[in-house]
Amino acid sequence: MEYKHYDSANQTSINSSDDDCRGLHCYPDSVFTAVEAVTVILALFGFLGNALTVIAILTSSLRSNINSILIGNLSFAIVLYCSLVLPLQAVAYHHRDWVLSASVCVVVAAIRIWLIGVNMSLLSAIAFYRFVHVVYPAAYPRWSEGKAFFVAIIFCWTFALIFSVAPMLGWGSYRFESLILQCTFNSDHADKTHQVTVVTIGYVIPCVFISVCYARIGCVVYKSRQRALRGSVYGRKKSQRGSLRLTAMMLLIFVGFFVGTTPYFITNIADPRRTRPLVHIWVPCAAWLLYCLNPVIYTVMDSNFLQAYKQLVCCLLCKEGDTTRHGSLRKSPSVR
Repeated sequence: MEYKHYDSANQTSINSSDDDCRGLHCYPDSVFTAVEAVTVILALFGFLGNALTVIAILTSSLRSNINSILIGNLSFAIVLYCSLVLPLQAVAYHHRDWVLSASVCVVVAAIRIWLIGVNMSLLSAIAFYRFVHVVYPAAYPRWSEGKAFFVAIIFCWTFALIFSVAPMLGWGSYRFESLILQCTFNSDHADKTHQVTVVTIGYVIPCVFISVCYARIGCVVYKSRQRALRGSVYGRKKSQRGSLRLTAMMLLIFVGFFVGTTPYFITNIADPRRTRPLVHIWVPCAAWLLYCLNPVIYTVMDSNFLQAYKQLVCCLLCKEGDTTRHGSLRKSPSVR
């Protein structure tokens, strides 16, 4: 398939010699067919897995749980991303061009930036509430009461929206970047303050915040375990189980978060001129894979979510609604 569209700035770099070919025309069609297929698969599984998580929370007692509500919001944001952004991204990979209007591209870019920001805000909120619950348990009721928690949820959804729509109001610019086949920040725009601000506030600061929260939680858990080890045998075993479970949760959160998002930012910092476009095209797939794994990381490790999944699946498959055989959800400290 012939690539049809290049912007003038990128055309110069593409017209290099065959010995130093760096444009999209240098790669075979199979490469774009593969990335298109991967995008479609990740969009499908990301949508289904996270939609199942949202429904499982809404149809069980988990809907009254602080941590579960945050996870439900995170899953809903990913559902929107997989249904609004990834299908159009797959179309761009298929045609190796943007076939819709420029205004639609701007809207898609804004939605992309907004939902990524919502994702980061909710991850930060999850880390914060776990931090307060473990480190300052006396203050947890005040932060988790209706009004304060409602404000936190609204903030997570609206704060990123302010920065995502800014280019529509004159600060920054979005466009279709032909070399990476994405509607994103305009690489030729002279004023980079919007892009730098979004990356700093939307990625760097949340990254540091989340790391500090979980590091502090780890310290508290370790100290609690050491105290329990000096206590009874029962306390020792109970402490070991709780400590290992929480440590495993934090490890998966760290691994999933950094492995999924860091390559994208490193690539953009290390190669701002996009001299290796294929790398820029493939690295977002790591983050999209994380979207598919989020239901596993945040839910499958918790028995209450497993129970909610079983009840939901049974509800969908069993016409007589014999979900009572699974029993009611029991409360667990891991989802408080």
